[in-house]
Amino acid sequence: MKRSNILLPVFMVIIGWFLGGFGFATKLGHPINTICFCLGLGLSFFGFILFIVRLKNK
Repeated sequence: MKRSNILLPVFMVIIGWFLGGFGFATKLGHPINTICFCLGLGLSFFGFILFIVRLKNK
């Protein structure tokens, strides 16, 4: 139970890094790159914050 409590933020950070890298590295156009980059950064930062909060509640 506690392991799955920490796995979600870890996966959120990993997916955020992939989205940010995808938005930064590809040349698909302005709206797609911007959306991927912003969502990736937001997801990775929120995952990191959620990771810290869940470690404190452990």
